[in-house]
Amino acid sequence: MITIKKPIENIISNISEELCIDSNEIQNILKEITELSEKYIYVFPRKCIRCGLCYEECPIDAITKPTLRKPAEIISEKCVKCEICAKTCPVDAIEVLEGRAYLNGDSIVYKLKEREVQHRTVRLIKYDIDLENCIKCGICERYCPTKAIHVEKRKSFDVNLKLCVGCKACENVCPKKVIKVHTELGDIPFNKEINVDNDICIKCLSCIDECPVNAISEINEGVEINKSSCIYCGRCEKVCPVHAIEIKELK
Repeated sequence: MITIKKPIENIISNISEELCIDSNEIQNILKEITELSEKYIYVFPRKCIRCGLCYEECPIDAITKPTLRKPAEIISEKCVKCEICAKTCPVDAIEVLEGRAYLNGDSIVYKLKEREVQHRTVRLIKYDIDLENCIKCGICERYCPTKAIHVEKRKSFDVNLKLCVGCKACENVCPKKVIKVHTELGDIPFNKEINVDNDICIKCLSCIDECPVNAISEINEGVEINKSSCIYCGRCEKVCPVHAIEIKELK
């Protein structure tokens, strides 16, 4: 956990200049806000192995496709914080961070900590390589997270399938595209349940407009949530004006 403490006067002065509002008014507003919290999803560039699984599995295209020169990146303005990317990453290169800010006397305290994420399984099914067209450059060996690949440059290629986890990093970084990895991904462990109370639903349909994966539909009684399509991002719960939708954590 990281804790940052800043004098409230400095914060008020900056906000006052930015918004052209009197500092006394800013201070009154801050007194009404006891605590602010936010969740962040971040890719650690040095850990990214360019496997592309996060890019492929993101349901709303909020991740850039990794390349040899650039790791995957979260597109913050599109991300709905469903955590699927973090749960899919085979090398823990994607972290879910919780930020919390609150007033403490004459200071504002900001705390940032990592959240534990339960990962889905990634399993190798089949590994194919065209050795005749392989140039033995060694790029695949560099990005293999389990050291399953050994390359003697320009001479030989060898893969230990007992070590291979099927992450597809070698397939994605291969400049000649001679590697094909067949992978099986396990179910996404959401550990949540979502329910809608149509007795209080007013059929404003805001949840349908807000759902990024079209998992909500209108029915005579109100709305219906397709739980097999839901990514539990919580956007529908936040926009419901009568709190008819509830997401609960499962123990």
